[in-house]
Amino acid sequence: MNTISLNRPTGHSWRVPFFAIVGMVVLLGLINFSAPYTGGIRLVWETITQFDATNYQHLITHLTYLPRLAVAVLCGFALAVAGCVMQFVLRNPIASPTTLGVAAGAELGLVLGLLFIPAQIAVSGFIPAFLGGCFATGLVFLLSASRGFAPLHMVLAGMVISLFLGSLNTMLIMLNEQQLTSVFVWGAGALNQNDWSSANALLPLVIIPTTLLLLLQRPLSALQFGDTVATSIGVNIKHIKLVCLSLAIFITAAVVSEVGLIGFVGIVAPAVARMLGARKLLAQILTSGLIGAAMLLAVDLLIQPFSGVGGEMLPTGAMTALIGAPFLLWLLRRTSLQSDLKARTETVQHYQHVPTIRIATVLTLLLSLFVAGAIFIGRNQYGWSISLSWPLFELRAPRVFVALLAGIGLAFAGTIIQRISNNPMASPEVLGISSGAALALVLGTLIGGAVSREQQMFIGTIGALSVIGVVWLMGRKHQFAPTQTLLTGIALSAGLDAFLRIAMSSGHDDVRALLTWLSGSTYLVSSQDIVLLLVGVTVLGAASLVFSRWIEIMGLGEVTASAIGVNCTRVRLLLLLLVAAYTTLCTIVIGPLSFIGLLAPHMARSLHQYRAAPQMLTAALIGALVMVTADWAGRTLWFPWQFPAGLLASIIGGGYFLYLMRR
Repeated sequence: MNTISLNRPTGHSWRVPFFAIVGMVVLLGLINFSAPYTGGIRLVWETITQFDATNYQHLITHLTYLPRLAVAVLCGFALAVAGCVMQFVLRNPIASPTTLGVAAGAELGLVLGLLFIPAQIAVSGFIPAFLGGCFATGLVFLLSASRGFAPLHMVLAGMVISLFLGSLNTMLIMLNEQQLTSVFVWGAGALNQNDWSSANALLPLVIIPTTLLLLLQRPLSALQFGDTVATSIGVNIKHIKLVCLSLAIFITAAVVSEVGLIGFVGIVAPAVARMLGARKLLAQILTSGLIGAAMLLAVDLLIQPFSGVGGEMLPTGAMTALIGAPFLLWLLRRTSLQSDLKARTETVQHYQHVPTIRIATVLTLLLSLFVAGAIFIGRNQYGWSISLSWPLFELRAPRVFVALLAGIGLAFAGTIIQRISNNPMASPEVLGISSGAALALVLGTLIGGAVSREQQMFIGTIGALSVIGVVWLMGRKHQFAPTQTLLTGIALSAGLDAFLRIAMSSGHDDVRALLTWLSGSTYLVSSQDIVLLLVGVTVLGAASLVFSRWIEIMGLGEVTASAIGVNCTRVRLLLLLLVAAYTTLCTIVIGPLSFIGLLAPHMARSLHQYRAAPQMLTAALIGALVMVTADWAGRTLWFPWQFPAGLLASIIGGGYFLYLMRR
């Protein structure tokens, strides 16, 4: 017995010291590689131990390089600890500050603070960031309450909140164009430093809440036995969860207020800690923190020598997503999710039959009125006006009809993906298809300059099909289980968004125009775009209605569909390609913002359209109505300023969607 007990620790204990030694060697090598003036570790050591203020190399190293290393260590440690605590409290292995919308809320809170708090009032940026993080977390909990706080549903709710708050943040950025590039760099997680002020500010904001979490680790550990057992031994589970989540949000807000968004550290570090054998909560928190610190430090050291080439800077936060996204994809491919991680299907509480023709007639009349109003009613330097002139019609009509057709296409795509995934929170952006097409177009523009519409179609299609290919390869192992497919999309979206952040922070002359396009703009559309969308949406819409029986059957679930003879793998692939075609077509013309795909199917369902074909048709009319309204509002309500239709559609639709999910 003694021999066995001695051998067991030996079999498991070698991994931690081995990886610790390897990590230290790698970090020392990166420091030697990235240290300024090719001085290597020797210059860093001399600066620390024999600092000479008259030596400019010592001075630069002391004021820029060392503070950056310290901030990277503190931020990586903080985000990993926050992610570990969130995962433990929520019993959700894919919870993190980014997936639950905390970081997006903190970013929006900080931007609002910078814009609206008077400079005379000395308020730390941490306070509005903390309030924004709390607000976002509260919204996620409200959205998830009706689903029993199912882990996947919470993550998808976090995505919706992040998209909604991100749209508000983008609107604020567009109103302050002079800060555009710097905000994008900061938002992507920039760790560059000019002194020790950020490190000094972060140190207490990280150490104090982490110490409190360590002091609370005993009652917190009782939660792993279940709420009933924890309550029976005297633990107030509601209070302990609230306090611990508040501390995790506090830590996240501190990081966001200093350096911006840094993704995936909160997911990757706790997962690696568990893989290395950390089981007790204390060990998980400390090991996750050390891994997160080493991970962010290594990424920052790796990119430092490549920053500043041509005047641009590589944001560290975006680069961590490039590592974290493949890790999450590998983790999803390696493991199967338990039943409690799967989203619950939406049930109809009060079924009511309403004829589709009646709903369609009313919506068609409303759409006709709104289209006429959007074309003929507007504002100029003299105020509101109604004009029937042909030149004005030529200017406004292409925008209105493109918005209408894009709304139809995105609504069809959203309805299909929600029905085949059995998840009411799904939409085209969840699969990363929009991000894939957008990234390809952005890179094509930045690398090749001005490109023709035919080239844009080709480039965007390549990007969208690349994402579909990854989803297909990842899904084959799990027979395209909806949960696995959606989580794959989340990882892809985050990774592709990181590439977009890097491209947008490059300092290129076309960055401002790209921001407008990425927000869902109809500014530069032409009659050629109308023809492209009209033909594409008509063909794809007809195909969708032809396949409506398959869509209906797939909504019944994998087991039922297979039992009646449907080849679920082939049908799902075909429908995913259909969604990809819709999304690519709309992305090429007006940009990647597609909140309509999330909103319109829900609104159609609220109008008692439950079957596939009626829901798609009703959602298409609703999507067109929302997009036309958003385009008109964007160019008239804030005249002479204009906001992209997709951005306003996200804000309008997001607000209604939050109400609909809570109702």
